[in-house]
Order: sequence, then C-alpha cells, then structure tokens
Amino acid sequence: MDKSNKNNGLTIGLALGSGAAKGWAHIGVLEGLAELGIYPDKIAGCSVGALVGAAYANDHLPELKAWVSGFSSWDVLGLMDIGWRKGGLISGEKVFDVMSKQIGAINIEQLKRPFATVATDLYTGQEVWFKQGELRHAVRASCSMPGFLPPLQQDGHWLVDGAVVNPVPVSLCRSLGVDIVIAVDLHGHRRSQLQLLPQQLVSKSPKFTGIVARDEQPESGFMDLWGKGKEYLTGISDKFSQRGKSTPGMLAVMSQSMEILEQRHKRARLMGDPPDICIVPDVSGIGTMEFHRAKDAILAGRQAVENISHLIKAIIKN
Repeated sequence: MDKSNKNNGLTIGLALGSGAAKGWAHIGVLEGLAELGIYPDKIAGCSVGALVGAAYANDHLPELKAWVSGFSSWDVLGLMDIGWRKGGLISGEKVFDVMSKQIGAINIEQLKRPFATVATDLYTGQEVWFKQGELRHAVRASCSMPGFLPPLQQDGHWLVDGAVVNPVPVSLCRSLGVDIVIAVDLHGHRRSQLQLLPQQLVSKSPKFTGIVARDEQPESGFMDLWGKGKEYLTGISDKFSQRGKSTPGMLAVMSQSMEILEQRHKRARLMGDPPDICIVPDVSGIGTMEFHRAKDAILAGRQAVENISHLIKAIIKN
C-alpha cells in the first residue's frame, strides 16, 4: 500500500493513555487502525502508552507484540527486580534494559515518527513533556507509577508517572501539530461492583455511569509470598486486580486510589480538550499487573476499533 496519502491528506495524531498491563491493548488499536488504512503520523503516550507509542514510532511494534505475547507469569517475575527500594517496589532497570533492545537505544529525535511523552514533577505537580532527548529516560519517567517504580531524577526534579496529571495526553498530542486526534482510553470500562464487606455492594454512581471501584483481594503475608516465585507474582497481581473477597490490601489501596484520582482528572481534561475520536477497549477484566495477558488485551484493542470503525471512517476517510 502507498502510505503517502494514507490518511486522506490529514495529519493524524494518536494519544495513548495510561493503564499498566491493560496497555497492551494499544497494540491492538494500532493494528485495527492499520486494517482501516489509517496510520497515525504522530504519537503522544502516557505511561504504558509511552512504551507502546515509542515502539510504533520506531517501526518496532511487531517486535514488541511478539515479545509481550510470549509472556508467562514466570517471564514477568523475571523482569521484576523485586525488593523494597527507595520510592518503589521494583527498580525497573531490567524492564527498561529489555525495552531498549526491543525499541532501540536512541534519542526521541531519531525515531521514524514524531513522538512525545509526559511525566509529572513530584513536588510541583507540573507536567513535564519530553519531545527530545534520550528515549529510555523519557519512557522510564512517564511509567514511574508511584509506589511501584521509583521516581526518576532530572535536573534536581523528581519525576513520576504522567498519569498523575495527564492520563490521556490529548493536549500533548495536539501540540505536535496534527489535524485529527485519536485518543485511547483504557479505563472507560470498569467493573460494576466492589465488595467492601461480605454482602455489602456499591452500586453504580448516577453521575459516572459504569465508573465504580473494583473488587480487591485481602492483604496476604508479603514475606510468605516472597519465597514462592510464581505464587508471589500472582499475589501481587491480585492486589492490583479486581479479584478478591473482602478488605483490599496495601497495594490494592494504593493502586485503586491512584486510579480514582486519574479517572476524575482525566474526565476534566477530556471535557476541556476532547479528542476527535476516542477508542475505549474493554480491558476491565485485565488486572493492573497481569502483563502476561497481552493476547487478551490486544484482542480487546482490535475489537474496540472494529466497534467504531464506521465513525472513524466517517471522520478521516470522507
């Protein structure tokens, strides 16, 4: 296919949102758009969206897909240099060492498509946009989920996950100079119930239809899990996911609180600066730490594009 006029003469920007393991759905979204003959020209990503976006911007999306689709629970465990470190549960160096091999150890300016990502200044709360400089550094800063990955220091500032201030970076995408912004929101679908105590349920909020908290698993012994390899990873995953029976554990509280804050902030941001097209993969059944479920997430991304393909074609192809 001749891609010189692939987008009907329009410059298409893609804003990929945060979502940890749910973020592999971004791969499916990009594949689904390609099947419609739509190839985003410029990419803005936040958190896991920065990771997937960087791979696409350097034409390494197939390599990234092959890598994550082969994940098992053991593979994920092997990438997690787990231990209570300064500011985070893991250091993240193993993950980003492999990422550099998958995407390329280069500067943002060397990517094949314009790319940008966002992080948050931990103490001022300001957005920090990366449009140039070391790619690994920029993606690492954007992915620094508070409490899980330690903050990244830059010029005397400590940077954390861009999702704290801009979970779906539409504004950053527009700043790249595009005609159309397609946004991908990984938190548009949520579970409808949260079991706080036995037989006590929270119904859907009348103001935010379908946006409610999720089930979580009770706190389990951290040191008991430490020596059990795969069981430990499963325990960590459950604390971040919606599976559970009663009182949420420490990591679940941290993750859920962050997600609530992100949801409210995201809605305000998107109302003030809405994208032209919003794609919402249904990844509500994938836990925050279930990185080994890439195939499910990718399928959800492709399905989300298919669900609104008629709208996408009407806006871009006509």
